[in-house]
Amino acid sequence: MNPDDPDAVDILRRAMVARTATVSRTGRPHVNPLYFVYGNGEIYLGTSERTLAAMNARANPRVTVLFNVESAPNDRRVLRISGRATVRTDSGLRRWYLRRDVWKYFVNWRGFSNAIMHARLLFLVRHYLSSGSSDRMCVLEVLPETAELLTAPERVRNPEAL
Repeated sequence: MNPDDPDAVDILRRAMVARTATVSRTGRPHVNPLYFVYGNGEIYLGTSERTLAAMNARANPRVTVLFNVESAPNDRRVLRISGRATVRTDSGLRRWYLRRDVWKYFVNWRGFSNAIMHARLLFLVRHYLSSGSSDRMCVLEVLPETAELLTAPERVRNPEAL
């Protein structure tokens, strides 16, 4: 499957969390849930410069990211994308990312309930944009190389029936 396949794009547009796997210099794996924006055929993950995700991506740009649509319980599709991440700190990309992030997670109808549950994140936007912050926001820009469509196991509705 190509990363620009219609099924892949559908999941990328509807998913709310990117489970991002990176590897440290010593080979230790690390998985972190990150907010993300999809655009221009690339995946943009928001984090800060001192997170393991950013430090690992600097040391080893190979990443794998899992996406699924949690708001649709009957949609068992899981998208696995592997590619190369570049840690970007330029203010133009950070502002571009934050505008889209705020729209996705706080303004549009899908993000409204998320905004209520995570109101403190609005303060993080201001923190990340402040030039004096020692832990500035960065964007992991992922250029997808491969994509695989997987099927999640069915949820057990009654565990006692097993």
